[in-house]
Amino acid sequence: MQTDIPFDLGTIPESHQRALLRELRTGEMMDRVKAEARQRIIAKDNQQEHRAVNGLGRCVATFDAEGYFMNAAKNGQDGRDPDYIRWAVKRHPECRVNNVGTKVQAGYGTKQEPNRVKFHKNYG
Repeated sequence: MQTDIPFDLGTIPESHQRALLRELRTGEMMDRVKAEARQRIIAKDNQQEHRAVNGLGRCVATFDAEGYFMNAAKNGQDGRDPDYIRWAVKRHPECRVNNVGTKVQAGYGTKQEPNRVKFHKNYG
């Protein structure tokens, strides 16, 4: 039997041969590992504070685009489905975006005049 593989498949256990040949043909596991590495980079960015965008709303999660489209083509799941987004965020918590409100509160935490007494009680 003539093969294009530069090593002898006889050295690999039979239980792994089929999986190895499938991986060499499709590269699915390699793509999955690369997508996980890209997702780790995206997860670091998700830890920063994000604000809602007028007209679009707030960002809930950020996914690796290549992995998302591969999953959409393979399983037919759509990112517009709220149930899918909830499931994906529950399964992959690193995708959740640190979202903060859009309102700015003024007056809290500001320093007031140090010698100003607002209330003084006398006993006498």
